[in-house]
Amino acid sequence: MKSSSKNYINLRKVGGFYQCFDEDAYLLFYLFGYKVNNDRAGFPISSLNKIINTLDDKRINYMICNNNDDKSIKEFKRKNTYYHYVEVSKEAYNLEIKKISIEKKIKTMSFSKIEKLYTMIEEYVNE
Repeated sequence: MKSSSKNYINLRKVGGFYQCFDEDAYLLFYLFGYKVNNDRAGFPISSLNKIINTLDDKRINYMICNNNDDKSIKEFKRKNTYYHYVEVSKEAYNLEIKKISIEKKIKTMSFSKIEKLYTMIEEYVNE
């Protein structure tokens, strides 16, 4: 994931969608459950109000880039929580990747191994 010195999420209009790149894509994953593909995430134009409302509620600075250099910026100044959510979203995404990897491995295990695994997990979470 690319490190950034900016302090806002950048939403770029591409056709009928808005897209985010790098760290911003992981923010969309964390806040809305959007898939990240090649450090990129997007959503349809019709979802923009939902996205903006959530960013406003969480006090995350954002810039909306439409066609023809038309930009809209919202800044929360000192109350901006962009960096906090970037860090949390990276951790959440990494955990999701680990979970998916483990799930794939479990699908190939024998039933007896899966039963042992479940027993270990139950013992761990019931401590």
